[in-house]
Amino acid sequence: MKKNKITTLLVGFAIVTNAQAPKQASTFTQKSNEAVYSKLNFDDTADFTDAKRGFIATLADGKILSKTGNVAVNLNDFAFIKGKSPATVNPALWRQAQLNNINGLFKITDGVYQVRSFDVANISFIETKNGYVVIDALTIGEASAAAYELVKKHVANKPILAVIVTHSHGDHYGGLEGLVAAEDIKSGKVKFITPKGFYEEAVSENVLLGNVMRRRAGYQFGLSLERSVTGQVDVGLGKPFLSGGSSSLLQPNFEVEKTGQKITIDGLDLVFQLTPNSEAPAELTVFAPAQKVFFSAEIASHTYHNVLTPRGAKTRDAKAWAGYLDEAIDLFGDKTEFIVPSHTWPVYGHDKGITFLEKQRDLYKYVHDQTVHLANKGLNKDEIAEEIKLPAELGKEWYNRDFYGTVKHNAKATYQFYLGWWDGNPADYDKLPQVESAKKYVEWFGGEKAALKKATESFQKGEYRWVAEVLKHVIFANPENVAAKNLQADAFEQIAYQSESGIWRDLYLSGAKELREGVIVPKNPVNRAAGFLATLTPEAIFDYLSVTVDGTKAAGKDVKLRFIFPELNKNILVYLKNGVLHQSQTRPNDKTEFTLTIPKAKFVNLLSNPETAREILTSDGVSFEGDPFKFRELASVFEPANPYWNIVTP
Repeated sequence: MKKNKITTLLVGFAIVTNAQAPKQASTFTQKSNEAVYSKLNFDDTADFTDAKRGFIATLADGKILSKTGNVAVNLNDFAFIKGKSPATVNPALWRQAQLNNINGLFKITDGVYQVRSFDVANISFIETKNGYVVIDALTIGEASAAAYELVKKHVANKPILAVIVTHSHGDHYGGLEGLVAAEDIKSGKVKFITPKGFYEEAVSENVLLGNVMRRRAGYQFGLSLERSVTGQVDVGLGKPFLSGGSSSLLQPNFEVEKTGQKITIDGLDLVFQLTPNSEAPAELTVFAPAQKVFFSAEIASHTYHNVLTPRGAKTRDAKAWAGYLDEAIDLFGDKTEFIVPSHTWPVYGHDKGITFLEKQRDLYKYVHDQTVHLANKGLNKDEIAEEIKLPAELGKEWYNRDFYGTVKHNAKATYQFYLGWWDGNPADYDKLPQVESAKKYVEWFGGEKAALKKATESFQKGEYRWVAEVLKHVIFANPENVAAKNLQADAFEQIAYQSESGIWRDLYLSGAKELREGVIVPKNPVNRAAGFLATLTPEAIFDYLSVTVDGTKAAGKDVKLRFIFPELNKNILVYLKNGVLHQSQTRPNDKTEFTLTIPKAKFVNLLSNPETAREILTSDGVSFEGDPFKFRELASVFEPANPYWNIVTP
């Protein structure tokens, strides 16, 4: 077996075309950003008061180290965000970036604490007589461990009794092992509580589609960008410290199955609300009655969220989302004094909190309803996105601004949710592939030089969206046209500088960087296969392998194998037929051409390091029957994904 047949490798190469420094804001961008000051109330400082309220302590040097000694989180990276917004940043986004820069341990009310801005997400602690119940575990174990150390030092040194993960996104569960040992969760010593369907949805989003989502997330979260006034400043929800550290996905030992379900942990009463298909396919909120705290997860925070995230995911149900917020008001509103989101900062006070929930609810429902209204009038998704404008009573609230999700993007997402990608026009139904159509567009433009000349004239008029669109055709027709790439990069950059959304800024600046420098691949890319495979069930592993099958290579093959995992008492039939990989645990008597009995840990090692196959297959606890070449035949159809594919060039 060859290594590249079975494991996901980081492949690709750097293509440095024309590295150049970022440009400054154009006159048009400067005017656009300066106009923001007259549209919004920058004299309102209430958010800054709330974001600083209850501050206890933060990291002395602002750094969190990874297990290898590298800096995984450096709070100093964003120290430049102070004073008036520079011309290269939308002033509203700059304000949000300043608020998300306020980091450390905060007391919300008696017995309730939160650590913010050690990660893009927050981690909350509820103190009980004998320990803590934690809500959300951040992205990496190093960050969650640092947060816990602050709590132990400044509140009380107590053990963690339970961890509640509100939903199936990695920035809320990845750091779990920085708080508790996996063995303590498996044994039930520590409760790991999630919404029903959490594990399946986490696998679906982060494993099956993990490669493409990670690539697109690199754009959305600006992973290649410098932290600077011409680079990344914030993602709207918080600071994306994703440069290192360790994450894992563990199975919960307790699932919340219905709204209104109550549990008591060491005398702490908690009530749950299930909110599936809102911000995540599996999500819940938590109410602590004695503390009068509503933990709103991500269905309410200090920004408009995404109905469809740019990194790619299942489209969310905006109508249901608004309905859950309405339900939360009915369930918990009269008893709530504090609202604690999983991102950004808390809302203090009953009346203020209810207004916050109501206007967040109406934000999602307004864009939903108006999208459907305009679709029924015959407008397509692009036209709807240009048409919808929020009423002042919603749009002028800072927490309803487009810092993360945007009205335009969410209108298109809602259209897609109901009607799909097609707008009904036959001309858009079966269009030519983008490279082929690009060549024809350029020909119709009168050639590359003519197209570039017209694009330059448009750029000088400040028509950056049009320049970005038209130059895509030139670049996809001829990716070696450096002038076209540089001009499109300049257009992307100005759009980014004007963007209120942190992730819009990131994705445009990431596109500009790739146009100028090419796709940059690390010199020593990390093989992440073992890390994520180790946390998956065998069934999830085979689900993952099924989407790595190259259909062309698999065509005509008929292979039947059996995998037995004795310590898990699992007997799984795996067969390749009609170009599709299947698995079954209901056919234990079917004859197979190869049967492998192996502990799951060694199976993961086999998949991750197939060059050691002989050693693994002859080790203790491993046995096989039949033709091992059938295993090789199966492995031959698996195709490693390239996590560094081009986005802005063919």
